[in-house]
Amino acid sequence: MSRQSADPQLVEFYWNGHPLSGRLGEPIAAALRRHGMGVIARSRKLHRPLGHSGSYIAGVLARVDGRPNVRLDLEPVGQGTRVEAQNVWPSARFDLLKAAQLVPAEALYGGFEHAEWTPQGKRGYHLWERLMAHLAGMSPPPLPSLPSAIRPGRRVQYDVVVVGGGPAGRQAANEAAAAGKKVAIVTRGHICGRYAAACGVEQDAIDDRVSVFTGIELFGSYRQGALLVGAPHRHDQGAIAFDAQEIVLATGRRSIPPLVPGSHVPGVMDAQAALVMAHDHGVAPGKAVAVVGSGVQTLIAKRLTSLGVNVVHVGDVAKLTRINGRTNVTSIEIGATVACDAVVHAGPWHRDPNLIFQTQSAGLLQLVSTEAMGNLRVVGAAGEVDEDIAVPADLSDDVLICPCMDVTAGELLMHIDAGETDPEVLKRLTSCGMGPCQGFPCWDSMIAVLASRLGRHPTEFARPSHRAPRRAITVAQAAGLHDLVEPDR
Repeated sequence: MSRQSADPQLVEFYWNGHPLSGRLGEPIAAALRRHGMGVIARSRKLHRPLGHSGSYIAGVLARVDGRPNVRLDLEPVGQGTRVEAQNVWPSARFDLLKAAQLVPAEALYGGFEHAEWTPQGKRGYHLWERLMAHLAGMSPPPLPSLPSAIRPGRRVQYDVVVVGGGPAGRQAANEAAAAGKKVAIVTRGHICGRYAAACGVEQDAIDDRVSVFTGIELFGSYRQGALLVGAPHRHDQGAIAFDAQEIVLATGRRSIPPLVPGSHVPGVMDAQAALVMAHDHGVAPGKAVAVVGSGVQTLIAKRLTSLGVNVVHVGDVAKLTRINGRTNVTSIEIGATVACDAVVHAGPWHRDPNLIFQTQSAGLLQLVSTEAMGNLRVVGAAGEVDEDIAVPADLSDDVLICPCMDVTAGELLMHIDAGETDPEVLKRLTSCGMGPCQGFPCWDSMIAVLASRLGRHPTEFARPSHRAPRRAITVAQAAGLHDLVEPDR
């Protein structure tokens, strides 16, 4: 039966063939959460349930109107939109691949790609590769009926490009504009300062002389920051190359998921995702929400409460020992058992180092940060020191460090205890951080585990190479840059 409402703002869309109602233009992930649906995707190897977390992009990837690997936290609801889960077989209703959860995690350390299992040249090799594609979460190609036209890009020049439209970014942009410079603000949000607005923070108006680019994900910093390239979240728009004399990073910080069993379960969200969903779309993370953090959890809990969210617990994330549940949170262990159906974590706080690393680094096989700022300036929370990640003394082998690639603490500790202490090598051995999240926050957690095991501080270890692209760009968008950006030779 259709759930279409007489309200013109409500439209009907389909999730795995089931009709649901949604508000026109809201993210599909928010609409699904409003209907109590937390499981959106499955992890790569063991097909664990994943959902909208704010931390792991793989948890919101699905097929939309025949297009694979679409982010449901960004894709808007439209009339008749058809959304289908990926990494399921033969169907979402009867998914045999979930049986992979019965396989011991140790059996799949390092992934499926073991040449000794099926040597190349044998008759079954191609069948094995097709099976591996299914198990790895690869969606079928886009429907042939979809338009495949190149999305022409454009190249623009600015004296100052400010990345991030929150309070710090606005201040930096306004000061540069007042100094007579040509300035642009680039933000991934649909509006500037989306998170600050969700937190209830008052923000200065943006100077009329500042150009504003919203809904743009800057996926790469090239030539020591002289060239930034961004992809619009809308797949039908072309990419933008920014020639910049100066870059100002005002990207803030995000919360790192707690290193406890169950931190990947649908219903666990970082503070930013939870606040934006509640503020912008009127969708609560759950009916009974626990908020844990490293110092600001009380403020986050108060703000969520003011937005109509039922907060049942506020506590120190360092005291959290377990999140219970499989397809959704059922309770947490934090000195006592607290019944809840969602967990919001607010710290420890880290900045996403991707663009900073790309701007400062040099090398070929393994990039190394030169720490030379050059034309780069970091302002606001993005310039603050990362907080320490609490690693339990009895860290469980079952803790997922990288849910996208099913990398557990046990797999990392196996290599560390065998003498491997280079984060770059650990990444390659386990595939940690090699999914769509591109190393954040997975590498932060991986290095914290490494440092804890060796009795050292995380800052003593070099990060793996953060190479572009750090976020998705479609083939059509990339092709549209062919006559705008000359390759380095």
